[in-house]
Amino acid sequence: MALSGWWRIRVIKLTDFGVQGAESNNILYLRDIADADKLVAAMQAKKDGKAVIVGGGYIGLELSAALKVNNFDVTMV
Repeated sequence: MALSGWWRIRVIKLTDFGVQGAESNNILYLRDIADADKLVAAMQAKKDGKAVIVGGGYIGLELSAALKVNNFDVTMV
């Protein structure tokens, strides 16, 4: 996320950096309720899966904990 004044927040995605494969369906973000719904659906569809969390802030740590509780192998970067 990048701040641009007090009234504007710009969300930064991997596509902004030209990352190969950034449009893949298995790369998910967590910014709003719709994103959370997508994450829950992905967790339910892939039981005992693997996940990589980019960012070790509060949200990243909470997401990692939720994934671990649901038997995911989690790597945090």
